[in-house]
Amino acid sequence: MGISASRVTTSYLGGLMTSMSFRIYLVGVVAVLSMWGEVHAQSTEPTYAWQQGPLDAPLGDQATLTLSSGYRFLGPKDTERLLREMGNFPSGAELGLVTSGSGDSNWFVVIRFIDAGYVEDDDASAWDADEMLDSIKEGTEEANAKRREMGMEALNIKGWEEKPHYDKATNKVVWAISAETSHGTTVNYNTLALGRHGYLSMNLVADLAQLPTLKPHAASLLSNLNFVQGKRYVDFDSTTDKVAAVGLAALVAGAAFKSGLFAKLLLLIIAFKKVILLAGVAVVGWVWKIVKGRSTPRPSA
Repeated sequence: MGISASRVTTSYLGGLMTSMSFRIYLVGVVAVLSMWGEVHAQSTEPTYAWQQGPLDAPLGDQATLTLSSGYRFLGPKDTERLLREMGNFPSGAELGLVTSGSGDSNWFVVIRFIDAGYVEDDDASAWDADEMLDSIKEGTEEANAKRREMGMEALNIKGWEEKPHYDKATNKVVWAISAETSHGTTVNYNTLALGRHGYLSMNLVADLAQLPTLKPHAASLLSNLNFVQGKRYVDFDSTTDKVAAVGLAALVAGAAFKSGLFAKLLLLIIAFKKVILLAGVAVVGWVWKIVKGRSTPRPSA
């Protein structure tokens, strides 16, 4: 019994239509799943209580940071949460985080209070920046051994981008140091404010090319950071207060590779354009959705 051409054509077309329908169905399923994934991701995205300037942001019971409308502030709890979400390990000393109020800049500053005691500044007038840099490089090499054990890339300290300088009138110190990996060069811009019982640290990490535009932000934040009455450097009481184990020069050198971001927050150095070491480019967009304001805002008091 023969099979007619019309039956073959009908059978072929029917199969073709079935195949096309199935493909359309699959495309539809994928599209729905993709849309659901986006909605689900948005619904599960962490929310953070950003406070928009102008405001006087409290830094524990130690100080206040006066912020203009060009900045936003995140309190200590949310700062720790955000750092964990970015793959880091908060020290517990975090008092807040500051970023651009417009959310269009890929930088932020983490503020910590280190309860080290009264840091004597007698050696600040005679410190040797080159000697301090050698100490930093030595400490970083020691830390690199730990990084390699953890499967992380080693850091190579390039040098000072701004040599340490101390303002004795305000008891504040500033310095910037750069480091490089295979992903490029980053800069760690550090500011310290000395107090009666320890010091406040504000660390800004960014791409080296951004340093000229970010320096004014760091200077503004430091100038608007003030210890409260009774916690100031001048309030030190030698009969009752603890004195720090190291002086200011050793503190600056140590902070660069111990309490600074080069060691404790290594991943933040590569968090923006070098985030590939974390989990790929997708993390960049997710992190900056949070930092740029896709989270719950809270009006300043």
